[in-house]
Amino acid sequence: MNSLPSCVVLKFRAAVLLSLLLFSGMNQAKSIVVTAGEWPGYTHANGSGLYFDILREALNQPDLKMHIRVSNWKRAKHSFLAGRADILICDYKTVQSGWFYPRWHLDYDPSVNVYSMSALASLAELADQPVGWVLGYDFDQYLPVQVKAYEVASHAEGFQLLVHGRLKAFISYQMHVPVALQSQLSAIELHQARAMYPVFRDDLQGRLLAKAYDEGMLRLYQSGRLKTLFNNAVLYQQARFSEVAEKAPD
Repeated sequence: MNSLPSCVVLKFRAAVLLSLLLFSGMNQAKSIVVTAGEWPGYTHANGSGLYFDILREALNQPDLKMHIRVSNWKRAKHSFLAGRADILICDYKTVQSGWFYPRWHLDYDPSVNVYSMSALASLAELADQPVGWVLGYDFDQYLPVQVKAYEVASHAEGFQLLVHGRLKAFISYQMHVPVALQSQLSAIELHQARAMYPVFRDDLQGRLLAKAYDEGMLRLYQSGRLKTLFNNAVLYQQARFSEVAEKAPD
């Protein structure tokens, strides 16, 4: 029996190889780890929450498996820094080696305030005084003076320590001030509301994920789906997504 022409054999082998590659690609789904601090309503250990919902729909890749890791913010950030996560939810845009930020933010953080039981003439009065904030928030980087840092597990604990005189000041947000204390506290704005971004790794996969996220966010914004996900007109307005939509891509 005559053998098949060599060109036919080569084409057949190439077709088989391509089929194997395609089959392998379809059955080996991409897997990424997403780490975040725990914020009720936004990030939950079971993978629910607004930020995770947005991320899933923005990426919208059927073969992409997201493994959620939720802990306190300090631990989440350390996990990302140590290379054990592909995406960090979420942080301000700062100069950080190995971090890559997309064009579209995920939300807007409200203004940060320094709360005290008596009025401060200026933040300079906090020099060498015990000042607290939630574990991992590192608000001392915005203070003009060195303080005795006191990290706490929750905003509620921080305000309790402030009331009992354990802290000279506590740095937090207006939304976390206990109702009973709202008329008793003095506040100085530490920094204004700022955009918060999902952070990607500054490598090929990280940049590709960030590109997919940006494309997905534009799609969600233009379709109105992003507003639906927020399910709160005031919070959606505060997120200021229109500012990104109106700017041309870099």
